[in-house]
Amino acid sequence: MKTNHTIDLLMHAARQAAGNPRRNGQLLHLPAEGELMVTGDLHNHRRNFERIVALSALDSFTQRHVVLQELIHGGALGAHGEDNSLDFLLDAIDWSLKFPGRVHFILSNHDWAQIFGMPILKDGYDLTDRFNRAISVHFGSRAADVAAAFRAFVLSLPLACITINGVLVSHSLPGPTDMAHFDPGILTRPLGTGDYVRMGSVYRMIWGRHQTVGVLRELSRMWFAEIFICGHQPREKGFGEMAERLFLIDSSHNHGAVVAIDLARQYTVSALREQVIPLAAVA
Repeated sequence: MKTNHTIDLLMHAARQAAGNPRRNGQLLHLPAEGELMVTGDLHNHRRNFERIVALSALDSFTQRHVVLQELIHGGALGAHGEDNSLDFLLDAIDWSLKFPGRVHFILSNHDWAQIFGMPILKDGYDLTDRFNRAISVHFGSRAADVAAAFRAFVLSLPLACITINGVLVSHSLPGPTDMAHFDPGILTRPLGTGDYVRMGSVYRMIWGRHQTVGVLRELSRMWFAEIFICGHQPREKGFGEMAERLFLIDSSHNHGAVVAIDLARQYTVSALREQVIPLAAVA
């Protein structure tokens, strides 16, 4: 990888995310017509990403938007035991820059863990450390510059997208034990350091699990959202439902899926089942 090109891609993507005219605070307001394809966690699953690119056909469908989340941490390790998922992220960024304002990255918990140095253990090794190892291996004396550009990219990402009919897309949502300490205003205001710290409101949103009917009803009222689409919680079949208002999508494995919706329509969670596309079915 060329160092300057890597830094330029990350910083260009950061500027595009921060300057999106549809963005208000940490929330992207999607248009009232067109289509939206929501992907789940990808974790360096290149074949599924290739299918997403083919399926979205953004060249042909100019009113289609795509949400991408949690691209890093995964795939085969390199010769030095490094996690090379930055390469995958850069390919996704390159794709997004060809369709400005139509491919949207949202903040995920693995992104947060990487820039704040929180270990994530899987199969006996620390994904965060292995990602750092890749930056050291590939960029040598410029590793700190690349890490800084990656950090700038992550901190530029919005927390959620919302449609005019109240479908809110985010990586996750706060769980029942988070709500007493969670500030729902983080979607509509600038964020400070205190929001990103461990157990801050950003952390509680992107790491939350086990949402209940009560939590979802409260968030629905505060954010004017009828239903939620999230990743974060693995699903063996690629999708699933939780607590009436929450639809989960998972694109990270061979049974992964995406969900595609009409931006002008209203949906129930049960209706979203009909909008699921298994990625294995995409040529």
